[in-house]
Amino acid sequence: MAPSQRFGLAFGTAPRQKKTLESAFGVNLSAALEGFRSAITAPPVLDACGKFGTLILAAPEQAFDVATALQEAAWPVPLRFALIVAPPAGAAGRDEAVRSKAAITLNTMERQQVFRFDLPSKGKDELALADTAAALHRNLILNLTRTRLQAVRSYRRHGKQALVAVELQVSQQAVSQMLLGAQYRLLKQTEASFRRWLARPQRTMLWPMKHR
Repeated sequence: MAPSQRFGLAFGTAPRQKKTLESAFGVNLSAALEGFRSAITAPPVLDACGKFGTLILAAPEQAFDVATALQEAAWPVPLRFALIVAPPAGAAGRDEAVRSKAAITLNTMERQQVFRFDLPSKGKDELALADTAAALHRNLILNLTRTRLQAVRSYRRHGKQALVAVELQVSQQAVSQMLLGAQYRLLKQTEASFRRWLARPQRTMLWPMKHR
């Protein structure tokens, strides 16, 4: 059986952002990626200046979920991302080469881009649509209040409003209102769409239209 491709994910602060990733994440980086241990084959490494980091994934399906977890951990500092594909073996498939390619892709992004997908199987138009969707998703997260963000992150872990209420020491009704105000359903729908799109390289559209 032939070895699978590998995927490099680079993440960095947005242009003109003065904060480093270390100050943005604080102690949240490891905790944010705790649920992705099986997906991440090489852990995050930050550059010496703290402006960008890289990690390696075995498959692309959870790349956007990982990016979302990183953005929530860095809130309210805006991040941007680049996802690249690399061969499973040879010089180009080594960790250093995969990280380097991802970092270069991130650092050569246009200023207005939020998420660049360097995936040969995807068309130019759908890649542009994906970046637009990623930008809207990031705006939803950045516009959250701290309380709503706490509710969102807690609900991602527990999956039940009652458990979130216990953790945050508020009523379940308050949790419901916080998730509604955070537009949690829209967040999850966008994340699910990205997950399906990344898992199906044969797709020619991000959200395929239904024929009537």
